[in-house]
Amino acid sequence: MTTSALAKLNRAVVELTTGRTDPNTDGPVVQPADGYRMLSQFLSSDETEAWLNRIQERANLFQPVTAKAGMSLAYSVLDGIKIDQHLPELREFANGPLMRELEETFGVRLEPMTDIKRSLRVQRYRSTHEGFKWHLDGGLYSVILTLLNTNEGSTEVISPEWSHVLFPVPYLLFPFARSLKFAKPRPLRSGPGDLLVIKGGEVLHRGVTGKDFGERIILGASFNPFGTKPTPMWDWFARKLNY
Repeated sequence: MTTSALAKLNRAVVELTTGRTDPNTDGPVVQPADGYRMLSQFLSSDETEAWLNRIQERANLFQPVTAKAGMSLAYSVLDGIKIDQHLPELREFANGPLMRELEETFGVRLEPMTDIKRSLRVQRYRSTHEGFKWHLDGGLYSVILTLLNTNEGSTEVISPEWSHVLFPVPYLLFPFARSLKFAKPRPLRSGPGDLLVIKGGEVLHRGVTGKDFGERIILGASFNPFGTKPTPMWDWFARKLNY
């Protein structure tokens, strides 16, 4: 089987498993060839600090997530349910300016992922053993807004071409996930206020912590093309793998 044929087969498997289908995007918007775009200083330093302060005032709400059988790493999370209870304005921000930026970048009408708990979250990484392993997001499109990064944390991405071929590796062959190095992942280090918009349901990516001191705090939100009906199997698997 050729690489192209394998990529098409893998993509069909993902669409069948997740219920996500990308709409026709033959419009005026040219999607980023790399599957992502980094927007430096999307928020001003004052805006970033204001959001960070609101979150840190509720630091006791963060839940530790333990590593699971080599498939995931440890980190701490403030999930969408707690955000709705204690910081509902963060949901409004995600579903407003952040979602609009995604729509304008990719030329697709979007809606928040239906799983409230996972569709919006704040994640915190404080040591090199914390991070997020290679994965595809629960929603087809995602944003990662950096609020703090004092430990040289970064998001590494694999090209769409290689992601279509290699996506089973982190899930079915996770003991051999280190073999993904040959696909030459690209590290994207972001500072406070920087926004990464990414087709996270198709582009393999992971979160990496560079130092054992300091911390990285990011706001993540996931979206799907309008009208997507996710499959129960995908939602169940994602919950088991994450939190």
